[in-house]
Amino acid sequence: MLTLVVDTNIVFSAIIKPGRIREILFRSSLDLYAPEELALELEILEPKILRYTKLSPAEVRMVRETILSHIVTIVPRKDYLESAKKAYTLLKDVDPKDAPFVGLAMFLGVPLWTGDKGIIELSVGTGFKHFVAVDAEGVEMLLEGKSLREVKGRMREKYGESVI
Repeated sequence: MLTLVVDTNIVFSAIIKPGRIREILFRSSLDLYAPEELALELEILEPKILRYTKLSPAEVRMVRETILSHIVTIVPRKDYLESAKKAYTLLKDVDPKDAPFVGLAMFLGVPLWTGDKGIIELSVGTGFKHFVAVDAEGVEMLLEGKSLREVKGRMREKYGESVI
């Protein structure tokens, strides 16, 4: 079982269009976690989800609830709050609103699955010292049995190492 923290852009992508991200997200070999903020962000994104899909509001809520109750384990803020504060400091020049996701990954000691290039570049640029962020390709590599070291190498190739 592969354990990851998943961020909102991955879940949003999985909801709005079929394809690679959705296929990976719904694999039973993944143990996915997210901070409380995921539920709030998905609620805020509901109008956008309605625009990009042919789902009714009731269907969007059903999909959201299915993801939040069966696919992703939501971790209470009090559990990762200290790590989120550290993450905020790291992300202040990149995307501070993602601090809960990075903080949860730091707290759990697992990679963050994100589509946010800036966060991946920060992870790579700091030599993965504080947290590991991977994209869909990195998740696929881990699911194929590649080592985290190999995945980090691939992330370095794709996202460079000279960010920080």
